[in-house]
Amino acid sequence: MTTGQRPATARHRPVGYTEQQMIDALLRCAADQDSLSRNDYIRRRHDDEPSAPLLERRFGSWNAALQQAGLGTTEQPLHFQGATTKWTEEMILDALRECWIKTGSLAVLTYEAWRTGSTDGICRSHVPPAATIRFRMGSWSRATRLAVG
Repeated sequence: MTTGQRPATARHRPVGYTEQQMIDALLRCAADQDSLSRNDYIRRRHDDEPSAPLLERRFGSWNAALQQAGLGTTEQPLHFQGATTKWTEEMILDALRECWIKTGSLAVLTYEAWRTGSTDGICRSHVPPAATIRFRMGSWSRATRLAVG
């Protein structure tokens, strides 16, 4: 083992955060400020707190995360202004529910076959790809759990 490497037992494992834990991390990093830039969060966050990309995936955007925490939003950089997130969380959950109703399964392979029409010839362009669902919701299992409870 070289210097700086962690022993195999201390490697990072995925951590699940509740919405409240994520909000608490934002509020702690904001301290007494009305808002918090993404870069300030990255500099101030503790290693055991959620990453900025995870906050964005879970809430949909950095500003949506700030709003959930009751903080003021930040202005979007010029090169990103006008860009939007195509799939809302509700659209994602609706797509999963529709697949569940039609197929009786929420396995990733079943979802993708249903979405692309490889099982019935109907391409469903109104639903997001599985990779998008994983990215936006944090994991496939979290998304399916939220969709069908």
